Parts: sequence; C-alpha cells; structure tokens
Amino acid sequence: MPKVKGGFYAVRKGRSPGVYHTWYAIIAQIKGFAGAVYKKFSTSTEAEKFAEGRSNPEVGVTSILDSARETRRVETEGTSTRTVAAASASTAFTAYEKTRVVQVAAVAVDADERDCDVVYCDGACKGNGQVGSIAGVGVWWGVNDPRNIIERCPGDQTNNRAELIAIVRILETTPTSKRTLVIKTDSQYSIKCFELWFPKWSSNGFKTSNGTPVKNAPLIQYLASLLETRRRKGQKVRLKYVRGHNGHEGNEHADRLANMGTVLPPVPERNWERLRKIMETTTTTSEDIMTNKNSGPSISNQEISESLDVSRDSDTVFRSLS
Repeated sequence: MPKVKGGFYAVRKGRSPGVYHTWYAIIAQIKGFAGAVYKKFSTSTEAEKFAEGRSNPEVGVTSILDSARETRRVETEGTSTRTVAAASASTAFTAYEKTRVVQVAAVAVDADERDCDVVYCDGACKGNGQVGSIAGVGVWWGVNDPRNIIERCPGDQTNNRAELIAIVRILETTPTSKRTLVIKTDSQYSIKCFELWFPKWSSNGFKTSNGTPVKNAPLIQYLASLLETRRRKGQKVRLKYVRGHNGHEGNEHADRLANMGTVLPPVPERNWERLRKIMETTTTTSEDIMTNKNSGPSISNQEISESLDVSRDSDTVFRSLS
C-alpha cells in the first residue's frame, strides 16, 4: 500500500473506532474519551490493522489530552500545510464544547439542491469588537471530508471579516464545475453585502450613507471579483442563509471548526486590493496566481505566496448570485 502525504489516523478505542484522514477528524472521537487509543500511520493497511486490534499500540499511545503538548502538522487536501498548536486547540475546543450543548439535526438536502455542491461556512470571534479579540474561519463539506478548513482569520480580528473570509476560502479552494455551488452561511451581513449593498457601494466609491468608507471594502471587492469570475465561467453560486446555533448539523460543524481556528497562531493580513487586480485579469486562475502568471512585474512571487494561501491544484474561482 503506497504512503499518502498526511497519513492515516487510526482510532482503536474512542467514540467511533476506525480510520480517519485528518487529525481534526479524530478529535471528536477521542476528546474526553477515557482511555482513548489512537495512532498515526503512513499507510491505510497499517491503520486498519491497528483500528481493528490486529497490531499492538506503541507505549505512550493514550488520549488526546496526554499528547496535547505536541505541535502537530495538519495537512488537508486542497489547502496548504498548517502548524497547529495542539495544546491550545484542544483546550479551547474542550471549553467551547462545555458551553454549547445542542441537539443536532441531520443535514437536510432540499429538493432544489440535489444536483448542487453544498458547503457550510462560518466565522467566529472571541471578544468581537474588543482589544485582544481572536477570530477563526471554518468551512465544512462533510464528516471527514478533506476539503474541510480550519484557519485563523488574517489581519483584523472581527466576526464579519471572518464570515467573509470563510466564503473567500471556499471560492479559492473549490475547483470550477458546471454544478451550482450553494454556500450556506449564518451571516446575514455577508449575504446583504452582495444582494443589497454592493451595487450602491460600487456606484458611490464604497461610501456609507454618511460618507464614511465602507468597512472591509477591499475584502468585499476581492470576494466580488471571485464571484464575478465564476459567473463568467458559467457556474452559478448561491449564498444561502441558515439560522445559526439552531441545531443544524452543517452549521454546527462549521461553527465548531471556526472556533477551533481562533486559537491557531496569528497570520498577517492579505493584500486584498492586489489580489482583486490579479483576479480581474480575464484569464487568471488561482493556479496562475500561485505560479505568478498574468500577475505583472509589480507583484513578486513572495508577496503572492504570502498573500494567497491556496493549493496549486485549485481551479478558477467564480460568481453568480441566482
């Protein structure tokens, strides 16, 4: 069996023993489970044997809390490798879970979504609007789905920014398709930005009714360019509101991932204006951005690499609010 980058995580004793593809996928299975036994393997065969009890665990394989001091590298397909401080993440996750006890409903598939790609996203911010706030971004496609994203919000730490960036990350990491992309969010602010306010902002230089600059304008304009490019390529994107903290499985999972993102190391702000200019080049794709195609001489490889954290195999990113 060939080795796979990122490895396989086997749970022998936990809530749901089995083999998982990411570190965060097993947290729910072993966190708080007395005597949990798990281990990482480079091949699925070894992982399956361990999970089924056909191999002996190494000394020291215990629960997540015993190994939480280690810093683990988490690799998720479709995103870049991120270093996660496991101690901080697990502690925050435990505290968060104690404050949130909900009855989670199964993900319902609406009749008009059966031929669509459906994804949930959320932004979280602890201490929103206060000095020292921390914000995170979560994207949830499904249980154990390698496309799921847990990230720290770059730049200013606010809830609205995290909500917008969650949508940005979906568009940056999701390949183009002829299937409608349905992005479900509990952020009415994000939806209203494009359904109600964007046309007016575009015509008045992104000013509010009292003449002050619109908050998050460069970020909103970059997101608009991602959506518009996708529209030009023939893919529809629907931003759909779901009520938050209401027991909806997809939203609850996205919320959980976003809260885990708040404890990751801080990341610098991205240059949204330059990224927008790159995306507005007709033939530009996210892969072009990573390889510096069509970017012009004024934008360096280093700046692009630091500003746009997407994988090389991501496809073009687009828009259409139907």
